[in-house]
Amino acid sequence: MIICLRPQPDCDADVAELTRLAVKSVALPMLQVAYLSGPPVLFSSADQLGDYQGIIITSKHASRYLADQANASSELRSLPVWCVGSGSANILRQAGFSIAYAGKGNAADLADQVCQQGAAGPFLWLSGRDVHLDMTACLKAQGITVKRQVVYHADGLLTPYQVVQDHLLSEQPAAVIVFSARTLEQFQLWLAEYAPTAKPVQLTVLAASAGLAEQARAGGYPAFEADSPDRQAVLQLCVDWFQQKFVKKAHKN
Repeated sequence: MIICLRPQPDCDADVAELTRLAVKSVALPMLQVAYLSGPPVLFSSADQLGDYQGIIITSKHASRYLADQANASSELRSLPVWCVGSGSANILRQAGFSIAYAGKGNAADLADQVCQQGAAGPFLWLSGRDVHLDMTACLKAQGITVKRQVVYHADGLLTPYQVVQDHLLSEQPAAVIVFSARTLEQFQLWLAEYAPTAKPVQLTVLAASAGLAEQARAGGYPAFEADSPDRQAVLQLCVDWFQQKFVKKAHKN
């Protein structure tokens, strides 16, 4: 079994794709995304939309928020967008935005590309409340001005799921998909609450990056990292792990 931990709707999308690939998987989101309530205000009264040279997006959640504002302002939609990954870029292309750059899921690489391509700024950065890398500070060191606008927050979930609990208690192999450090931390809280007898060694972490894999190993979990920090690479890692654990084993028997 592979346990998908990402927030919705990405969690269900991953389960659907893995199911299509004949991989047994279940959705168990560890975080719930909540967007700012009421009419969105992306600019303060002191801001001039024309002052910005582009928009920086470091998550799919922020891209969904921006896509919802596509019809609010033609000036907003005309700004080039720098995206951390192809998933964010695809969401915004469909909403009519112009993509200046689509990365492979790494915020530090995105910051490097902004610098290397000679973008002067200022930029508007749409983000969640909790971030792994502070783009404002990172680009300020390179002389580029960035204004951060928090447009959503992600809260931890502790929801029981009997199917997962029973599977873990049976001591059968299981793997979890991890795209962020916070997700892994929340899953450890979930285990302590709902499957306290589960041993880390029976749970393999399929991580989006080497850093996340190292974090998992430090917690006692076997871990593998994807070839690149993007969804398709992580899903391929899931398929490879599942086939190794179950399909090949069944053929041997």
